[in-house]
Amino acid sequence: MRLVPVNDDQKRPTMLTPKALAAQLGVDVEHLRRLRDQGIGPAYIRITPRTVRYLSSEVAEWLNDEQ
Repeated sequence: MRLVPVNDDQKRPTMLTPKALAAQLGVDVEHLRRLRDQGIGPAYIRITPRTVRYLSSEVAEWLNDEQ
């Protein structure tokens, strides 16, 4: 997992919920959970023990690496 600094003069990064990302990728939320558990999916942020978000920039990077 990588920290992304955000300055006041920068645009805040776009965060996706697992549900939104699953819809974009055409998979179910459970598939994303399995990828997280295996450490092979896109980088994510665990905001609380039950809340996960994906940075759109990290997802794009992961998709490029998968090709």
